Amino acid sequence: MNHEKIDRMKQEYEQIEVPEALKTQVEAGIRKGKRDNTKGSIRFLKGAATVAAAMVALVISVNVSPTIAHAMEEVPLLGTIVKVVNFSTYSDVQDDKNMEANVDIPQVAVTNQDGEVLSDETDELNQEVKKYAGGIIKSYQSDVASIEDGENGNEAVNSSYQVVTDNDRLFALRIDTSIVMAGSNQYTKIYNIDKKTGNTITLNDLFQKDSDYLDRISEEIEKQMKENMEKDSNLQYFLDRDVDGYSFDGIKNDVNFYVNKEGELTIVFDKYEVAPGYMGIVEFTIPTSVVSDIIKDGYLQ
Repeated sequence: MNHEKIDRMKQEYEQIEVPEALKTQVEAGIRKGKRDNTKGSIRFLKGAATVAAAMVALVISVNVSPTIAHAMEEVPLLGTIVKVVNFSTYSDVQDDKNMEANVDIPQVAVTNQDGEVLSDETDELNQEVKKYAGGIIKSYQSDVASIEDGENGNEAVNSSYQVVTDNDRLFALRIDTSIVMAGSNQYTKIYNIDKKTGNTITLNDLFQKDSDYLDRISEEIEKQMKENMEKDSNLQYFLDRDVDGYSFDGIKNDVNFYVNKEGELTIVFDKYEVAPGYMGIVEFTIPTSVVSDIIKDGYLQ
């Protein structure tokens, strides 16, 4: 929202006349409050009067001014928070088969400042998370069932979560899973929520329609890969175009991503996806300057 638009909204607000009936009610409430003249009451009333005045101004502004009403549609609900409110853990240990699994299943909700759940807008996300965790559990159980009596499976599955983005616009839940057998594998799944709509979003939603964001980000990642290998000979990436199935040929819209604390886009690749296994999960931070002219407002800084 530019300064010109804000100034116009301010001017419209200052020209609004408070209805006489509402003004009378507010003044009557203040007079009543003054009669309860204790220190505790005074402190409370000052805070209450400030909140009441702000809410009166907000309600009047939205009802009277179409411009302000439209602007409010673009603002997340006041006082709402998206957060993990609960989680369950699937845990299984079979010592006789040397098999073990611990899978956390988080539940996300929209709450107010007191932690009260306000809506079910995140139900779609929770169903996706349950389905994803269910797939991990089902695969583990299938491995357990395939082990003959007296044999050892030698498998350990661990899946945990963390919140990697929580700013004014976005909330991102990251699930990291490791499977250790004869070797090991690591992979991640990141769910991004637009707090304004409550919807799960993909990379495409951060950028303007028909923009070349995939090409720009892919080029930046390849550039960083080459720079990293030049600086450190221990780092290797799959950049050899002659190796089928093991060459980085750009990202797709379903790539894992999140926005870091600096407001920059971060792309995440699973183990073995773009580099040898010893490098594990690999991340690349994309400077906002690379895509500044094609991003949608409010997502990146």
